[in-house]
Amino acid sequence: MTGGRPLAPAKLRAAQVLRAHGVRGEVRAEPIGGDPSRFTPGTRLETEDGSRSLTVRTARPGPGDAVLLGFEEITSATDAALLRGVYLCVDVDAARPLADGEWFVWQLVGLRVLDTTGGDVGVVDDVEAGVGNDVLVIRAGSVVHRLPMARDYVTAVDVAAGTVTVTPWTEETL
Repeated sequence: MTGGRPLAPAKLRAAQVLRAHGVRGEVRAEPIGGDPSRFTPGTRLETEDGSRSLTVRTARPGPGDAVLLGFEEITSATDAALLRGVYLCVDVDAARPLADGEWFVWQLVGLRVLDTTGGDVGVVDDVEAGVGNDVLVIRAGSVVHRLPMARDYVTAVDVAAGTVTVTPWTEETL
């Protein structure tokens, strides 16, 4: 970390292998962060532990949000089954370009959170996946707030300045 903020990771998770698919060595994978059509023949992926480097041979839509991937290096269902549960990664330099209003989690963690009046709210501790949208986990000492990563709540993100600006809110108490 530099200045309290994490450094860019060397690798980013692109997909998680759910299971082997068929008899020719394909896998059913769940894409992480982005359009599954980014998996094209020739795309280089590496297992998260760095033990295998794989080249996409085929990629096609699978059931639900899954993608079916075939690799040059894997030609049997038995070999494909060994990838079950494995995260497939890309070099951070090969990450897909982000649209306006998109950030990688590692870019947000550690940012100072301010409200629209300039008041200090805390620091982004994590970003949790949500059903409708992601959720910012904001830590202020021993207090943790969760705030939907939606325009109604998050008014600005300035990675270069190291800040996230949020609309003041009152939390419900039970």
